[in-house]
Amino acid sequence: MKFQLPRRHRKSYEAIAKKKIDENLNKEESLEIFDKIKKEYNNSPRSFGSNTGKKEMNLEMLIVIGNQISNEYQDVQIDLKQGIPELNKGKSS
Repeated sequence: MKFQLPRRHRKSYEAIAKKKIDENLNKEESLEIFDKIKKEYNNSPRSFGSNTGKKEMNLEMLIVIGNQISNEYQDVQIDLKQGIPELNKGKSS
């Protein structure tokens, strides 16, 4: 699968994931990238109202990528825990 991100997130995605935006990824690689972005989000300082802040941008990228992963792989579900997306493997029917 290839992630489709807004232009404003592409450079940050490539910096965090260490992969090109147009590179094909398998399921494990997609989940690893989601985890990397989530770790980067958790390590970012709070930055609301700052034009140099990364926390909100990383959260937006997490939501977009998590949604694409859950749409691509039927056994992965996205849940929001306190507004932060988490992937649950083993979707319940």
